[in-house]
Amino acid sequence: MFAREAEFSPIGPLSPISKGVDYYAEEQTFAAPGSRTQTGTTGGPGNKIYGKGLKDVDDVDFEGMLGKLSAAELEDLNNDFDPDNSMLPPSQRCQEQTSKAPTGPYKRERLMQFLEDTAKNEKDWDEVVPFQKGMVRGSRFVDENAAPSGKGSGIGGMEMPIALDLADPDDDEMSVEDEEIVIERALKKAPENDLVDLAGILGMHSVLNQPQFYNALKGKGQDENSGTTFSGAIPSYQPKVYPDEPENVTDVDDCINRLHDNDSSLKTVNINNMKRVSKEKIRQLIDAASNSKHIESFSLSNTAIADTEARCIEKLIENSPSLKVVNIESNFITPEMLARLLRATLKTQSIIEFHAENQRQGVLGNQIEMDMMLTVEENEALLRVGIAFQSMEARHRVAEALERNYERIRVRRLQGESNA
Repeated sequence: MFAREAEFSPIGPLSPISKGVDYYAEEQTFAAPGSRTQTGTTGGPGNKIYGKGLKDVDDVDFEGMLGKLSAAELEDLNNDFDPDNSMLPPSQRCQEQTSKAPTGPYKRERLMQFLEDTAKNEKDWDEVVPFQKGMVRGSRFVDENAAPSGKGSGIGGMEMPIALDLADPDDDEMSVEDEEIVIERALKKAPENDLVDLAGILGMHSVLNQPQFYNALKGKGQDENSGTTFSGAIPSYQPKVYPDEPENVTDVDDCINRLHDNDSSLKTVNINNMKRVSKEKIRQLIDAASNSKHIESFSLSNTAIADTEARCIEKLIENSPSLKVVNIESNFITPEMLARLLRATLKTQSIIEFHAENQRQGVLGNQIEMDMMLTVEENEALLRVGIAFQSMEARHRVAEALERNYERIRVRRLQGESNA
């Protein structure tokens, strides 16, 4: 078991930087946080509102502001709601739009009868020009590219390969049996590629392969690639051959020397998928990166590192103000250590991307997720967090915190453009 529990203030965990203590000392657990916001007792303008992002409105007299509103303004304020808020019941998401008093109990039969009688007795719309049978209004569309009308012509100029004339000039009325005989004779004389087209048009896709079916629908005709008979072979799918990704050829020793020399041109260190590098050399690389003042991106994805190397990464995050991207995905780091790494980003507030998915334990635990959530809410620089949260509250509040950080950057950019 752990030695002691972490302390939390009403607005979140106490900052280890302000207290001067190590929040993540060894052998320590986390206490579940309380609600995000707390309000004082009602009744006076001196009440305070505590919560993330509400520091600027602590001294606002909300009771006085509400007292100055009229009845109509209060009604409009009461009707201001989010219809997409799934946390509210439908009765509160839908605005009341009926002002008439009910005329009596609901009876479906009487309502349906009333609607039917109203529809029958309602006057039809007045037509500006009365309808006349056989009269053509407007101009008809004539396709210039269409083939001249006649035997063998079709829609859009496409030649119809099968032309059946079922009408007997000597017989005004043909029986159904005679029509079937004529159709059967016409189909026996038709070539097989025309029958394939006819089967595609009639939707008999079970006897055709895919190219034959789509060629028939689009009027392209059957070619040798799609097959011109019902027994046409379906060509197998030929997958595209892509070259394998080259192995990571990063020279770790050269990176260590350049980081020790504080090389300004070395801003990205990527040793992803290099499992053959010894853990001792990885620790040397991390210690050397702590001495560099120009490193911006550090990636150790799929390198089989554990908590021992993660402690060195924690020092790197705390001591490197230039570091912006940290990627430690697909390793063997425990959830407690991940929480410590994320908490370390609060010291410099320079990390904008933190990726740490696919670790040894698939589930972080509710206490760890709540602590990570509060850490992200305190951090004003993080824009992307690659951590798989299981709790719905943690996912929602982390997404809101990152959205606020994006909005903060947008406001700064607009202020810079207006001052320029």
